[in-house]
Amino acid sequence: MILRFFKAIWRVLSGVSRVISVLVPLIFVGVFIAAFSLSLGDSGPEALPDKAALLIAPAGALVEDAPTVEPLAALFNQAYQPPTVLQDVITAIQWAAEDERISAVVLDLENVSGPTTSQTLEISAAIAEFKEAGKPVIAKADFYSQANYLLAAQADQILLHPEGGLFLEGFSVYRAYLRTFLDRLRVTMHIFRAGDNKSAVEPYLRDDMSEGEREVITRWLTGLWSAFTGLAESGRGMAPGSMDAFIATFPEQLDAAGNDLAETLLAAGWIDVLADHAEMDAALLKWVGAEDEEGLAPMVSLEQYQEDMAMRRSASEQGLPLIAIVPVEGTLVPGESEEGMAGSDTITHYIETALEAEALAAMVLRVNSPGGSVFASDQIRRSLVEVRERGIPLVVSMGSVAASGGYWIAAEADEIWALPTTITGSIGAFSAFPTIEGVLDYIGVTVDGLGTTPLAGAASFERGLSPEMASIVQALSVGAYQDFVQLVANGRGMSRDAVEQVADGLVWTGQEAAMNGLVDELGGLDQAVAAAASLAGVEQWRTRRTSVPPSFESLFIEELSRSLTQSVLPKGSWFQALANSFTPVVKSVSSLRDPAHLYVQCLLCAPLP
Repeated sequence: MILRFFKAIWRVLSGVSRVISVLVPLIFVGVFIAAFSLSLGDSGPEALPDKAALLIAPAGALVEDAPTVEPLAALFNQAYQPPTVLQDVITAIQWAAEDERISAVVLDLENVSGPTTSQTLEISAAIAEFKEAGKPVIAKADFYSQANYLLAAQADQILLHPEGGLFLEGFSVYRAYLRTFLDRLRVTMHIFRAGDNKSAVEPYLRDDMSEGEREVITRWLTGLWSAFTGLAESGRGMAPGSMDAFIATFPEQLDAAGNDLAETLLAAGWIDVLADHAEMDAALLKWVGAEDEEGLAPMVSLEQYQEDMAMRRSASEQGLPLIAIVPVEGTLVPGESEEGMAGSDTITHYIETALEAEALAAMVLRVNSPGGSVFASDQIRRSLVEVRERGIPLVVSMGSVAASGGYWIAAEADEIWALPTTITGSIGAFSAFPTIEGVLDYIGVTVDGLGTTPLAGAASFERGLSPEMASIVQALSVGAYQDFVQLVANGRGMSRDAVEQVADGLVWTGQEAAMNGLVDELGGLDQAVAAAASLAGVEQWRTRRTSVPPSFESLFIEELSRSLTQSVLPKGSWFQALANSFTPVVKSVSSLRDPAHLYVQCLLCAPLP
């Protein structure tokens, strides 16, 4: 009887297991089919209201290229939102300036990361066009970061929650120095560099910032902060120096306002109106000048507006010469692109795809990268050689950063355009990797053996580097640096001596790079596209940005993650914050993929807000 009982239990459990194994895939497929059936049932994008505001509410960072969604990441993170392409924001605002249906732009900056000063410079030019059309721009948020406040400062009116705030503090560069830590661990970090100011390796060699590095950083950091304060003060109609004066006297001003942060900001003129959410909605009604069925100001999302305008513009642009925009976003690595990394295989595919396009007149390489692998950098550069060999004008547009490998791929273009606040230069090379012979010696482990040649086993994680191998690696770093200097000299029409005066690993702002001959003109992507069209001899053109189409499985799981209301992963901001805290470390380690362990990368060149 006991045996029969357990057999019955087993049959029930087996039946439940079979039901689950059949039903779960069917539910997944059903959700997917239902979602796509709804989309296929639509006759087209939803019609825009006759009068509405364009809502710019990006989540996360603004980027030049949005990688395809990782299927598992989309499934496990139902809060996932794809990054917003910077140029999509700019173009939408430019279109809206001439669109009678759009009466205002609302900047909802609650969830945006950044933007950088360079990104705000480009967006502010589009906002200026919109305001010149006699239309208002309103910014709103419960809290402003220093970075997103710079964009808010370009608005006609800034709304802040009475319990919200904003902290202005300035720019800083602090790094963790690891020499003593590595010594205590008995880990040997082997460093080889070419370019005395190639500071990427300093944290492994020192316990503090060198005086030379302090001088270099002070120069470009001060320039970037000056650009930030100037843009914020002009946006708010304040006198030069107002922001520095406010920061210097902030404790006294906070005390005068009864320690109320929002009131302090209001009194100083950095905020226009303190309003809770209901009051914000009421204020937007007046600014937009229209009301929807719910009694709120009608809003058109960026995505909806793009779809509508794409359909309207496609017919009028058909047949025009094409200016292809090839984005390079993130650290340069061999292989395929992923979030935060520009894979050389992906970028070369972009270039090949653009070359196959009909009516291609010119190409613009949009670079936002601190560099990375020498191999990846040169793979992309060689793909660009074919563009020029075909007689197609090639113009580089630098975003927030185009340094080291980012400059390597730009140097041979017909023209290079940068923003005044672009971080560029850093022409140098280095190699770095750890060995643990000291750790093994400390714990009493010995390594012994033999090799067939003097170089066999001369670079070992367990044994370290032989003097002969160390000299070889240093020679390779010097060779990469010499190649870098020569390609810059060839591409820019400069002598080697002239290049070496501004190379040596030195970092420059775009403004300084233009004075040093590393950049031709100052301006954003729109100006670079116009320059490419001029080189191609065309007066009217259309643009198209290359990208990788999402895979079927990516679309499937992305749609599924949006439809499901439960997740197998823990929910809550604590878990997301914990996961996010490991991301920079994992990305930094995983980006070190060069087959020869040679890098042209500026680790200090992460764009500042």
